[in-house]
Amino acid sequence: MLDLQSHSFYSDGELSPTHVVAAAREAGVTTLALTDHDSIDGVAEAGQAAREERIVLVPATELSCVHGRMDDMHMLGYWVDTTAIAPACERAQRERVSRAEEIIGRLNAQGVSVRLEDAIAEAGEANSVGRPHIAKAAGVEPEQMSAFFEEWLVPGAKAFVARRWPDAAEAAAIIHEAGGAAVLAHPFWDMQDPEQVAALVDELDLDGVEVFYPSHTREQVEFLLELCRDRGLAPTGSSDFHGPNHKLFNSFVSYPTYDLGEPELPPRSP
Repeated sequence: MLDLQSHSFYSDGELSPTHVVAAAREAGVTTLALTDHDSIDGVAEAGQAAREERIVLVPATELSCVHGRMDDMHMLGYWVDTTAIAPACERAQRERVSRAEEIIGRLNAQGVSVRLEDAIAEAGEANSVGRPHIAKAAGVEPEQMSAFFEEWLVPGAKAFVARRWPDAAEAAAIIHEAGGAAVLAHPFWDMQDPEQVAALVDELDLDGVEVFYPSHTREQVEFLLELCRDRGLAPTGSSDFHGPNHKLFNSFVSYPTYDLGEPELPPRSP
């Protein structure tokens, strides 16, 4: 059973890579990808745990990127050479810190007290400091998180700062240069218009599309499956596991297939 997106505490997940693998095994996953945001720091540990659990671990990452007016797209990279992609991940981490500093400056200017060092401390083992860490450093309670994001941290909000690098085409190229397969993550999370999704897929140099995903409807899965078949792309799938206490992504094998098909793993580059 495939589950090709998950996160550890090296990005915004709750668990160590070892415990992510253990949770996957308990759910019956046989092929797993640990896809921490802009990070490959947990891949080696996850690989060791996967060998012990007799699970196939795909070396992977999830690059955050931009495209046009979309400020937070995600590109999954599978079978990446972790050494080759490390410089891009390191640059992305530096970009994250610079962006966090800008966001915090805007929050402070508008009366919200928060410090960069506290946001970095909230990130813990993660180098990929992000908006959730900023919100926690500002003292926002879990039940207030959505409202805080809406007021301050989403596109158009009072303290939002757009990501600047890489764009989606660059992200796919970075993955390919590292010997990996580039897959567009959860396209209907960022877009609602199927024609817009199809146009984006045609524009980018992709190896697959994340078709099976917890929030995708039957109609969306059917559309994406047909799109992949027409373009010769791998239809992947994931639960986007972040940990047992996450509001949305708290269990493996939670993606519905609607009996329309099964996810596939993109092949390694020749």
